[in-house]
Amino acid sequence: MGRTGGRRVDFSIWLFEQRNRDDRIGRAAFDAFQEHQRRVWPEARTLQDRLDLMRERGVRGAPLRALEEAWWEYIDVVTKDVAEHHLLLEAGAVMERALSKAEAVEDGDRYIIDGASAQRLKRLLAKLKEI
Repeated sequence: MGRTGGRRVDFSIWLFEQRNRDDRIGRAAFDAFQEHQRRVWPEARTLQDRLDLMRERGVRGAPLRALEEAWWEYIDVVTKDVAEHHLLLEAGAVMERALSKAEAVEDGDRYIIDGASAQRLKRLLAKLKEI
């Protein structure tokens, strides 16, 4: 599916613009904007890094899922080059995290990565092919 148009905007800025929506993305955006104003919104290049930083601060469950849902919506509204850039960065971050937790199998030439990381990588690569 080819993409025409779209926006060229940073994820955080796009997210902050969503803060008046009446859904879970709007609530996540409102919270993120409040954190930004208090200067505690984590600066990160990838969603994976941002989620990891939020987990370190004790955030769990619905806010993390809403942030991920917002990120996927963001990917759908930005220009193709911006989407590709973020998808590739994200795939690299997910792979790096997965490999840091991977277990070597037998001779050390093969590794087992966790299922959640494998699923995220599949989704990221499928989206790259789609755009």
